[in-house]
Amino acid sequence: MYSRLRKLVIIIIILSSTILTPLLVSAQAPGYAEITHPQPGKAIFGLVTIEGSAAHPSFVAFELSFANQPAISNTWFPIMQPIHSPVTDGKLGIWDTTGITDGNYQLRLRVWLKSGNVLEAIVGDLRIRNTMPTETPTVALPDAKPSPSPVEPTSTPRPTPIPLPNNDGPTRVVRALVTGGIVSAVSLLLLGVYFAIRKSMRHRWASLRMRQVHRRSERKPDSGRRRRR
Repeated sequence: MYSRLRKLVIIIIILSSTILTPLLVSAQAPGYAEITHPQPGKAIFGLVTIEGSAAHPSFVAFELSFANQPAISNTWFPIMQPIHSPVTDGKLGIWDTTGITDGNYQLRLRVWLKSGNVLEAIVGDLRIRNTMPTETPTVALPDAKPSPSPVEPTSTPRPTPIPLPNNDGPTRVVRALVTGGIVSAVSLLLLGVYFAIRKSMRHRWASLRMRQVHRRSERKPDSGRRRRR
């Protein structure tokens, strides 16, 4: 029974080594997987250009990712899709940090090879400062002697012109009176025309009523005569 357990443990160790070996970072020469910009400890913000090299005789693809520092459960977030063309001392990609919370992060470059091995380069202590002010080194200035400030000549105030009174008041009054007289005359004329028309209509209506009454009175004797007959 112990021999079977030994064989089983040996088989598990061999399988785990064959599976995990391609995932281990293999020894690499300088220039195969390298990040030259940004440098460790640099404060970055906005769109950051990542420069370096991702090249190897057995090159397959490379990928850029970032993580918190210190990393939380070894979780890395991809910056872009894997690139299948090698880069030597050039631009590896653009890192958009505008949607990332300010803090300390680390940047990782991984290069996959045909053998299944992975080359890796990590740049740590990158400080993203999109909302917080970027740290700028303070430079001590030498003590400068105060220079005498030039005295500006004072200008003498000029007298302001006083506007003369406007003489348009009487003319405006005359115009208002003339306009009121014209309006009142027109309104009186219209009232006179109205009353004249009304009076003539009353006379006509009275004459019509008289004619109707006269006709009715003439018809009554004729009807009485016809009944007598």
